[in-house]
Amino acid sequence: MFSVPVDSLPTLAESSRLPLRAPPYPPEVAARIHDNAFGALSPQNLRLVLAHQPALAGAFQAMAQQILFKGALPERQREIAIIRTGALTRSEYEWGMHVSIYAQRCGLDEAQISDLTLAPTPSESLWTPAERWIVRMVDELHQHSTVSSATWQALRSHWPDDQIVELILASSFYHMAAYFLNSTAVPLEAGAARFPVGLQQACVPGDPAP
Repeated sequence: MFSVPVDSLPTLAESSRLPLRAPPYPPEVAARIHDNAFGALSPQNLRLVLAHQPALAGAFQAMAQQILFKGALPERQREIAIIRTGALTRSEYEWGMHVSIYAQRCGLDEAQISDLTLAPTPSESLWTPAERWIVRMVDELHQHSTVSSATWQALRSHWPDDQIVELILASSFYHMAAYFLNSTAVPLEAGAARFPVGLQQACVPGDPAP
């Protein structure tokens, strides 16, 4: 699907909220939609929703590519932060794409993914001390919009300053991405992992379940 011209794509996936932008596309939008940096499983539905605002779509994709492909932070540590963020924000799209694309190649097994997704605190038997501090950082950012003094000191003891910046921005960026994905109801990609039993897509109490 991702190697053919965009204008010949099959019927676009349906969203219950913001529809995917249909062709034809301006050249700069088409170039972003054609981006195959992720390989076979690609965030195509997200790109086609972002395409409603090309300037911001470009900035969004540039930030994502900086975090995912150009950082100094080890990939496994980055993905622990992102997958935990996707679970806490109950963004099935975000969580499923990162589990599907990165978990196996980062050495994250089923027990670890389950722990990141469902456990209130990380299991000591599954993670290194540094990895548990990543989870605590993500949890504190989610709950308090900052980190505690203890967490900050732990970050400084385990990572150089540039990687601390990356850790915080990785979680923060994917928090923003989750807000967008959840609010616009970006359709899930075929082939991406789905939430396990016990976790549901985010919704406002009183709204129908997505």
